[in-house]
Amino acid sequence: MERWLRAGYRALAALFSLVFLWAAWRGAMDLFVQRSLFLLFVLLLVFATRAGREGRLSLWDVACALAALVGCGYVLTFHEAIAYQAGIGRDPQLLLGAVTVLLVLEATRRLTGWALPVLTLAMLAYALGGRSIPGGWGHAGFSLRDVLGYLYLTPDGLWSLPVGVAASYILVFVVLGEFLMRAGLGDLLSALAMRLAGRIRGGPAQVSVVGSLAFGMVSGSAPANAAVIGSVTIPLMKRYGFPAALAAAVELAASAGGQLMPPVMGAAAFIMAELIRLPYAEIARAALVPALLYYLGVGASIYLAAGALGLRGLTRAEVERDFPTVVGALRERGHLVLSLVLLVVLVLGGWYAPRAAVVVLAATVLVAALRPQTRMAARTVLDALSQGGVRSLEAAMGTACSALIYSMIVFTGIGVKFSALAVQAAGGNVVVLLLLAIVATLVLGLALPTTASYLVAAATVAPALESVGVPTLAAHLFIFYYSVLATITPPEGMALFTTSAIAGSNWMETGLKGMRLTLSGYLIPFGFVFMPSLLLRGEATDLALHVGTAAVGVCFLSAAVMGYLAGTLTWLERLLLVVGAAGLFHPSLGLSAAGLVVCGVVYLRRLAARRVASARTGAEAHGATGVRPR
Repeated sequence: MERWLRAGYRALAALFSLVFLWAAWRGAMDLFVQRSLFLLFVLLLVFATRAGREGRLSLWDVACALAALVGCGYVLTFHEAIAYQAGIGRDPQLLLGAVTVLLVLEATRRLTGWALPVLTLAMLAYALGGRSIPGGWGHAGFSLRDVLGYLYLTPDGLWSLPVGVAASYILVFVVLGEFLMRAGLGDLLSALAMRLAGRIRGGPAQVSVVGSLAFGMVSGSAPANAAVIGSVTIPLMKRYGFPAALAAAVELAASAGGQLMPPVMGAAAFIMAELIRLPYAEIARAALVPALLYYLGVGASIYLAAGALGLRGLTRAEVERDFPTVVGALRERGHLVLSLVLLVVLVLGGWYAPRAAVVVLAATVLVAALRPQTRMAARTVLDALSQGGVRSLEAAMGTACSALIYSMIVFTGIGVKFSALAVQAAGGNVVVLLLLAIVATLVLGLALPTTASYLVAAATVAPALESVGVPTLAAHLFIFYYSVLATITPPEGMALFTTSAIAGSNWMETGLKGMRLTLSGYLIPFGFVFMPSLLLRGEATDLALHVGTAAVGVCFLSAAVMGYLAGTLTWLERLLLVVGAAGLFHPSLGLSAAGLVVCGVVYLRRLAARRVASARTGAEAHGATGVRPR
């Protein structure tokens, strides 16, 4: 019986993937049909998880699965009639709606913890009890019938845009990533990263940065990035002297950036494309420079941290002993890069992203067959389909629960009230409002996954930014960026727990060290708000100038955060570097030049101090031994 339950679970997960790969290729599907079918599969798989892992089912799991079948199946069957009801339902329909909402909350709790369900319940309570809230935050209040009808019987509630994006984009790209990794792309990227970055100071950690950057191009998932690349780089870092918590923090910081890296960014980026009605390709292009600046900042922080700890890069002999040559790696698996190139060409060429993913998936199976070591057997293909479906469950449930929150924000009008209050508190000052937006987004991110954090901020914070003149794309990328950075912050984040488990480190210490490594990236969103050229907009001369000053600013800010630049920095020097780096992120040429001068003076002063210290040490050695130092 256990064997059959496990096999049935894998078959259901594989069918889930196949159905929505077919839907992605086919294109248009009725809104209610697509989203109710997707949620039905997800809920069945969540409540059958115990069957897949342990080969057994509890009565409670069976009851929940049957209730999901009825609740989602009703919408799937009677979607045409529901479309004309405009949220006005009969008692049996509203009862089904209440049960379905409760099932979503329970499934989300199982996969992500209590934070999202509790916030959802708070928003539902706000919708029901608005009449009892005094002042401007109150509202006329809605009945339970109104709320359930809106959530269950309209396309703006549970079946709204976030669930549609999960069905159209998230599952398809998770499955694609699973196929690419099973074909051996992860091994290729790890080997190339080691050859490219292994001999730089802090070499094993730099391998993590390069490998995670490359893997992030096809994954868009921080936990997957951490698991695949971290399983190689974290033990390597520990072997060459990195403390366990620092090794985990390096991989955490590098993996989080995978959500920022085109062409496959995090799930929230696909939602952004639908929310602001821009082609995903345009968002991917705009996100490229900020993502590269993020990785530059992480790499610079690691380089400086390694210098402060006296950690070296790997020797040529060590690299050659542990990893294949570039030629050898490319000979064995280089053909898999064709899939990555095809993905970039199709997505940036304007193809419908899910359909492009299906084409690349099929191409990957064909390309992998060119070499015996990468060829995928039928069992491997089925396992990839099954595991891809399972890996998408957490993001899918987080998105479904976020849809409830987002719909209640829109339904009650609290987003408009929050935006007006934020603009009033900032006095219309853009910088102050941006700082308030950062605080709000990071606070949301302390407890919520990236997608949920972005969705709530998109409904509350983004309108405030747009009202003071921040372009729509820049406003949404701004809150998306900080939603990603918040995933590094304890206690939220599967990537945090994944890297800590691999390293055997304390997760709180890992998270705090990871935050420190990424602090230099906190200025980058300010850069693209005030310098649109960082989003690949405007003249080529502006692009070259602003990318150059921003890159220098990120490096000097990394030095200020790490407290090291050609030697240990004083607090005054660190403060000066922060001020100078801020100037480098300003569009004014004068302020950028002033910032460069300030940072340059600090750097030259540290170089001079190091030379003096080196000369003094040499003189002392000469005096002690009578031998002239070389």
